[in-house]
Amino acid sequence: MTHNRWTPWDSAPATDGGAAPVRVYCLPHAGGSAGAYLAWARSRQAPGLHFVPVELPGRGTRMGEPLLTSMRDVVDGVLSVLGSRPADEPFVLFGHSMGAQIAYETARRLVAEERPLPRALVVSGCRPPGSPAALPLRDRDDEQLVKDMGELGGTPAEILRHRELLEMLLPVLRADLTLLDAYMREVRPTVLPCPTVALGGTEDLLSGAEWVGGWRAVTAGGFRQRILPGDHFFLHSRVDEVMAEISAAVADHAGTAGRADAVG
Repeated sequence: MTHNRWTPWDSAPATDGGAAPVRVYCLPHAGGSAGAYLAWARSRQAPGLHFVPVELPGRGTRMGEPLLTSMRDVVDGVLSVLGSRPADEPFVLFGHSMGAQIAYETARRLVAEERPLPRALVVSGCRPPGSPAALPLRDRDDEQLVKDMGELGGTPAEILRHRELLEMLLPVLRADLTLLDAYMREVRPTVLPCPTVALGGTEDLLSGAEWVGGWRAVTAGGFRQRILPGDHFFLHSRVDEVMAEISAAVADHAGTAGRADAVG
């Protein structure tokens, strides 16, 4: 497989004569880009996995394209990426914050269209579908959004102080929050047949531990949750543990590590 505009850093993983690594399609948080996962794509910490950052329009390598404010339009693009891979090639959907909702909705569309499903859905730092929006857009002007970003972590302080960079970032964030606000109000959650792993941070102000277990209600394929130390962007400070959870989910699906539900 060669990369395209949705997966700018994808490339065929080396096999070393053995089984090819399982592709993990990584979907970004609100206001984020595929660059958030660039270090993952280059990492060799999980040799059985090949991390594929997904770039949404209007940011990163697709800065010149119109922003999307419809979940259906975003998922259409993700499905086009999945449609370009061999039908029997295993994969995982991973999403953080907004990306978790995109991953869940992508899995729902795959079920509805009777297409191959991921070995696992791994959601991180996100309330389950149908929950109240964590940052209601109607309550926040630019000043409040900048304050929110500072409190959540994950955005370097120099960006928050740089007017030109903020002028580029805030429209992306507003478009994403518009998408999320509409989606969380309109979605009627359904149960997925694929296994689900839900991750959260102990100090996450948007989706704390009390929300993470709610993902259990949307899967019939096995559920595991784990709470890791950190704020909303714990996944970057605890990357080893996050990758280990994804690896375990793949192994569980293959029948090599039949683990019972656990809460960590």
